[in-house]
Amino acid sequence: MDVVEPAAGLLRLPNEVLLEALQLLDPADPGIFALSTSCRRLHFLALPIHLAAYGITDTQALGFNDIYLLPSQLDVLRALQTALFIPAVKHVSCCFSLNSARPNYTSLNLSAFLGHIRRLAGFLSILEWVDEVTLNFKDVNFWVMGERLDDLEAWDSALSMLLNVILQKHCKTLKVESGMFMVHQSQLQGKPKQPKPSLAVHPWSVVHDVGRRIGSAFVGKAESQQVSPPALRTFNIHSRLLLLHPCYKWTLTALNSSPNLTSLSIIRVEIPENNWDDILSSIHVPPLKYFSLDLRYTIKTATLDHFLVRHPRLTTLNLGRDLVLLKAGEVDAASKDCLHHLRNLSAAPPYVRFLVADKRAAPAVRNIRLQIKVTSRVTFDAATINQELVPCRRSLERIHLTLVIMASSAPPREDMPDALRGARALEMVSMCPSDAFEALVLRLLPSFPALESVTFSRCMTWGPDPLSLVRRLKEVCPAIQAVTLDGTKYDATSACLME
Repeated sequence: MDVVEPAAGLLRLPNEVLLEALQLLDPADPGIFALSTSCRRLHFLALPIHLAAYGITDTQALGFNDIYLLPSQLDVLRALQTALFIPAVKHVSCCFSLNSARPNYTSLNLSAFLGHIRRLAGFLSILEWVDEVTLNFKDVNFWVMGERLDDLEAWDSALSMLLNVILQKHCKTLKVESGMFMVHQSQLQGKPKQPKPSLAVHPWSVVHDVGRRIGSAFVGKAESQQVSPPALRTFNIHSRLLLLHPCYKWTLTALNSSPNLTSLSIIRVEIPENNWDDILSSIHVPPLKYFSLDLRYTIKTATLDHFLVRHPRLTTLNLGRDLVLLKAGEVDAASKDCLHHLRNLSAAPPYVRFLVADKRAAPAVRNIRLQIKVTSRVTFDAATINQELVPCRRSLERIHLTLVIMASSAPPREDMPDALRGARALEMVSMCPSDAFEALVLRLLPSFPALESVTFSRCMTWGPDPLSLVRRLKEVCPAIQAVTLDGTKYDATSACLME
């Protein structure tokens, strides 16, 4: 006796009736996904309804939209990797969760986490392209102890597969963020052997190349067909995951093998400090134009200098507020005539001196954001700033200088150093709003005769009439043209809100 599949009876109904029936069910019901796998017709009818339960709507327009998945939504990846009607996606963002420190943690939690990683790789692999990918590990807290060192192989397999697929799909922007990842101490003994800064073999192209060779034997394609190089243009490394074993080799190989990469950001990555010299010495990306480095470590002067010499096309350099200041006696000038194309520099005074002193380096720099961090332990020391910038005074006279004061509380009263009198923009950033900032700025502004704009971010509460502050600022510094208060811009001349 013939067995009639349940779907066979449904297929006798017109699409309109099937859609009405499916919409009466819970769209998150796994049964709807199971139904979508029974045949092509039900796939196109049922799967979009199932995806909508996870906030993925208008699947026909995903090539121009985003897919953003929280840890609680990652189960939808099982369905997404079967979708036949999503040719491409503009931006995919996934947040992952894993905590090996939980009392009830088991190996099943790791298996589920790595399963999500593999299913994301499976979904991306069926796309023609994906323009941007964000991997957020902020809820990942994973410790590899001695008895679980084998887990590193599982991490390596899953993450390498995902990262390779991302590059294969012509991704232009890759962001990897956050995550606590601690490896066993034995994994950190000695300095890791890094790839040389020459163009390395593309690990993501090996399997593709083997498949191409096999395929060409059947279809007679020319053997000269080449694998396209990665399209990656922007790489934001904001996670220690990519710079610790087992992923650091992949990361450095990807950096040194991406001929289109023009923007690199390494921010808030906490790894052993002695590894940074090796990592920066191993990065060689000739087309690089934009580079940001913000760490809580000290980078050796020679290491930074050699890095900059290897990247002569840089136009924008940001040495962030958390980068530890160069030690006394190490603030020498950078190599002569490096960074010919640098136009924009953001750094603390010691690094500005290192790069701009006597115009040995960065002869074309036009904009400097001078970052000064003030904390309970670090006061606003105008005399020290002035001394550090003496070799740069002539250069600063011809540069658009923005003084950026980042403070956890209102800085103490200090006279402005002479080297900063030419500043044309003043920004104050605080994590602790206080009305003391208003009095401080009103005292300081007369020291800046060339000042054109003032910006406050999270410094104080503005009250019902922020325009009164704008007028007071204009009175003490007539040259001011614009005032920005927490993102709202005011015309200082007419004391009105700017459109």
